[in-house]
Amino acid sequence: MNFVKIIVAFYLCCATSVFAHPHIFIDVKVNVTQEKVTILWSFDAMTSAMLIGDYDTNKDKQLDANEIAFIEKNHFLPLAPYSYFMRFFDGKEELEVQKVDSFSASIDKKRLVYTFSLPSTLLKKYELRFFDPEMYVALILKKEGLSCSKEFTCKAQGYDADFYYAYKASISR
Repeated sequence: MNFVKIIVAFYLCCATSVFAHPHIFIDVKVNVTQEKVTILWSFDAMTSAMLIGDYDTNKDKQLDANEIAFIEKNHFLPLAPYSYFMRFFDGKEELEVQKVDSFSASIDKKRLVYTFSLPSTLLKKYELRFFDPEMYVALILKKEGLSCSKEFTCKAQGYDADFYYAYKASISR
């Protein structure tokens, strides 16, 4: 009887993994200052190779202004309806990211990197949550990836699983 339970549990775990799991992994870095919150996304090696192959049209292993503009228009800005996989949480409700500034893209050690910023918020205490509700993208914020200027206190927290990733930066003045 125990053998049957083990087999059923195994198949349930496998079935869950088949239906929902990340395909893209992004290492996230966050820098909080009074003026803005700067976000850096570093894509995993496989996604980077595919996107660099598509967007580095002159194959010089650098992204020029035209290539960056194309990436922003065709790959980054279409994430707006998904709130760029981020939400502000003010303690009562989640708020979508409405605006991003200063987008740039680069290649660093064969990885595609996006850098952009969010306007500073007047909230004294909030969370910046990183997740994809459809579970195709895993955004991973480690403690060493979060830095804050001296007037802020910041803490990174997260949850890793084979099929679900969710991280947040808790920020207070």
